[in-house]
Amino acid sequence: MAASGSADPYKVLGIDRDADTNTINRAYTVKKYAARGNDALSQQIEAAHSALMMAALSQRMKGKAVNKQVAYADTEPLFPWRPKRWDATPKVILIVGAMQMAMTAYGFNAPNMSKVIGAMLIGIAGNVLKQNAIAPPPKDASMATEEEAGRAGRNFVRGALLGVGATFLGVLLAGSPEYITQIVPSITLPAVFTQPGLIVSLKIAGAAISNWIMTAFYY
Repeated sequence: MAASGSADPYKVLGIDRDADTNTINRAYTVKKYAARGNDALSQQIEAAHSALMMAALSQRMKGKAVNKQVAYADTEPLFPWRPKRWDATPKVILIVGAMQMAMTAYGFNAPNMSKVIGAMLIGIAGNVLKQNAIAPPPKDASMATEEEAGRAGRNFVRGALLGVGATFLGVLLAGSPEYITQIVPSITLPAVFTQPGLIVSLKIAGAAISNWIMTAFYY
């Protein structure tokens, strides 16, 4: 990916030349926040980010293959609040995975729908922390712009919505055998599904797995 300008945009953002769009945007967010109060450096960071995005769009216009996110960066998304791919760090993926696995095991040991709420709350907490890492709220509110001042609230709302959505989807998929028999009474489930508490345990597992996937790989 080529880019013009007096300063090397890759060096300005501190990234490799084969960096993908997520890495570029993450570096841009971190650098911009660190440069608050330094107008010259902020402008340099803005210019570097713009140069890389424009270079990618120029490649698209020439018919060259580019990252899909860059290829459609100049178009308005149909659902701007939809979950987007952004992998968490391996440490976060393992920690959240262990917490959700423990909740799943607890759910099979003592089936209760309240544990679905537990899996959702773990997911919401992880999502909010991830949102704050991607778009950090200002440390000094007195120096924050209007956009920065509202980040904490927006991050919490988005993280909560992602957690609720992941929980609903997980419970829906895991409980599908039960829902199918309710809709079509003539269908008989295998005997294994009639074991006391099994469907509830599956719903807990579905909520836990769905929330782990959301926290680990989306934002």
